[in-house]
Amino acid sequence: MKAVVLREFGASHNLLLESVPVPKPGRGEVLVQVHACGVCYHDVINRRGNLPRTHVPAILGHEAAGEVVEVGPDTPGWKVGDRVATLQRLSCGECALCKSGRNSLCKKDNRFFGEELPGGYAQYLVAPVAGLGRVPAGISWAEAATVCCTTGTAVHTVRTRGRVRAGETVLITGASGGVGLSSVQLARADGARVIAVTSGEAKAEALHAAGAHEVIVSRGLDFSSEVRKRTGGEGVNVAIEIVGSVTFDQTLKSLAPGGRLVVVGNLETGTVNLNPGLVIVKELEILGAYATTREELDEALQLTASGTVRQFVSESVPLAEAGRAHFRLENREIAGRLVLIPPALQ
Repeated sequence: MKAVVLREFGASHNLLLESVPVPKPGRGEVLVQVHACGVCYHDVINRRGNLPRTHVPAILGHEAAGEVVEVGPDTPGWKVGDRVATLQRLSCGECALCKSGRNSLCKKDNRFFGEELPGGYAQYLVAPVAGLGRVPAGISWAEAATVCCTTGTAVHTVRTRGRVRAGETVLITGASGGVGLSSVQLARADGARVIAVTSGEAKAEALHAAGAHEVIVSRGLDFSSEVRKRTGGEGVNVAIEIVGSVTFDQTLKSLAPGGRLVVVGNLETGTVNLNPGLVIVKELEILGAYATTREELDEALQLTASGTVRQFVSESVPLAEAGRAHFRLENREIAGRLVLIPPALQ
């Protein structure tokens, strides 16, 4: 089969199309013919060598969607032809954290597609069925590939962790990416006033189309004073921090007393300085948000199927252009999601 293989961490040109053997599904696994795979900034971080659980050679990609073409032994409930999409990571379903609904914190089986598990930058991938959701008819492959990491993460961030309620004001940084656009739509659907932040004027149109009530274009990402101005000096009730260390300080200053800051991204993998006094006197909550659960993926797929949240797939490109796709993503040329399409089978 054809796959994009990373044999050395570093630049985007290290992603090269190769011929590799087709994998074989084992117990509890299926073989999936990949029809589409999204390109996420997590993949960029992974390619650079900043995720310690990934070892080269590696096949990246945790946003895959496709069709089951072979079912491994002792794998009931699955059949050839099932339409599926991957979770970012697995969970065991049996430990105390899983049983309490905190599957994304599972330590017994926390394998991640594109890290410990070969990912979707390929014509085929083997997937444990615990890491798959069922894709409703009517959702395109390109949309299905992006749902888990965009809308699924938005469900986990906006609803599960952020507990956004109708009437609250929500700030979203890095809003023009896939997670941001889904978060804008979901927060608005849940009755919140949405303020979106982006670094480029060209991306503002997509944010308005997604339903943002207000868009702040801040090239220098020094937006806290503008946020406070637009909220009458109060600040926002909830902030969804997708950028991470680069905007963390500005986002924290944008919060109203009692505000909740949900950190879901850290694109530059940097650290921040935090004044505990600010957190104390304003009784702020700082919350982490990691990975979509199986239930949240199902919810995200239904939100997509119903049209409540739409996927902003900006472009579909051949799998061989994975390196170019990474380059464009790193240089902020993409609003929404880029999707890789594997070559047709010979």
